[in-house]
Amino acid sequence: MKKLLLFLTIFTVIAASSCGGGSKNTETPEDTQRNFENQKALAIASFRRGNFKQALDEIEAARKLNDQDAEVYLIKGAIYFKLKDYPQAGEGYRKALEINPSYTAARFNLCGLYLAEKKYQQVISECEAVVADPAYDARANAYTNIGIAYFSLGDMVKAKDYYDKALQINPSFVYARNEMGKLYMATGRYAQAATEFELAVAGYDAYEEAHYNLGLAYLKVNNTSGACMEFGKVVELSPSSEFGINSTRYLNTVCN
Repeated sequence: MKKLLLFLTIFTVIAASSCGGGSKNTETPEDTQRNFENQKALAIASFRRGNFKQALDEIEAARKLNDQDAEVYLIKGAIYFKLKDYPQAGEGYRKALEINPSYTAARFNLCGLYLAEKKYQQVISECEAVVADPAYDARANAYTNIGIAYFSLGDMVKAKDYYDKALQINPSFVYARNEMGKLYMATGRYAQAATEFELAVAGYDAYEEAHYNLGLAYLKVNNTSGACMEFGKVVELSPSSEFGINSTRYLNTVCN
């Protein structure tokens, strides 16, 4: 699982008051700001429900009310990311940073976008700026992203260093545990890999990738029964995913 984490501010929806007075426009600056915040809140609510097309319409309506609000472009970028329109997502994040260069949440999301695009040097650059912000609460995730970038570039020493940094912040961070396990698998340390994957699934039992990786690690240390249990768990969690399909193959061959 490489999920990139999206830390959006959730606003309370405030009911807009109606004004009388015939055709005369009596909207005050306070009314405009309230309507703007309401529109952003509607977009966030639609985003959280997975209704991304509607969220896009709603955040565009917010942008028309205030096109200099950095969070509007962060939300817009996040919506496009979910729609897998990566160029538009990047445009949104970069616009947010143009308005507010110190907007760490936008930089973190841009780092995640670069990871999805396998632009590993850009991942390192953007997430290094994220971890430099001591107040940002997703620093463990950013350290892990940097580790993945170095792992993908073949630098196992730096990759491990950044996974260690993530786990120093949060020893129970299952994302980093899973990635550390993959590093140990790649370097032939299968027992250590199994330990990392065990910690990952202990922290999040529905973590299908970690269960699958644990199955592979158990095979390497000749724990076939444990491997089959893990593959069965993956199929239970997500039978049609890539991990579920591969687990079914192991169940039909190794586990018969």
